[in-house]
Amino acid sequence: MIEREVRYKIDEKTKEKIKKSSCLEEAESVYVDLCMGKYGFDSLDKLGYIIRLREKAGACVMEAKKRLDNNSWQEASVKLNTIKDGYDFLKNIGLEPYLYINRKREIRSIKEVKIFIDEIDLLGTFVEFELKDGYNFKDLGEYLELNGINSKPEKLYGDIFKERMQDEDFKLKFNKSLNEFLMKGILLCVR
Repeated sequence: MIEREVRYKIDEKTKEKIKKSSCLEEAESVYVDLCMGKYGFDSLDKLGYIIRLREKAGACVMEAKKRLDNNSWQEASVKLNTIKDGYDFLKNIGLEPYLYINRKREIRSIKEVKIFIDEIDLLGTFVEFELKDGYNFKDLGEYLELNGINSKPEKLYGDIFKERMQDEDFKLKFNKSLNEFLMKGILLCVR
């Protein structure tokens, strides 16, 4: 599956405008992502892909996302019984966890676009637009303007976390949340 996506940091006012100007596809739910790699935050740059474990509403998958260009991805996934199954497999081949994202996500849509409103622990609120075939980023411009989104697109969430890790306070908070997840969500996972 090919994905074309772009994301923006938004405030509460913009979030409400987006909700009023789009259709609800899926109510807000918790998504947990754990990315694992050989080179930590540099894995995407060095290898051209990321491996992540995702848990949403008790369903678990392992996903490989290969970068095609800055805004396009080829994605494949495998269902897992538990996130620990994927963690154990990836650890066995030498990959280490480096990125933990805990978010509340609401999925909405307009025309040929899926809209993800993400409340991300430690980062704040973002909107991500995933464009279907036949719809281009220029077509999205009018919608962005209508909803007061006039900032530059944000980097990938992993790149934002990587940059923020330069701040020692942020790094301590991030490492604490990652370690808590590993202790509770992975190492003690029983289903």
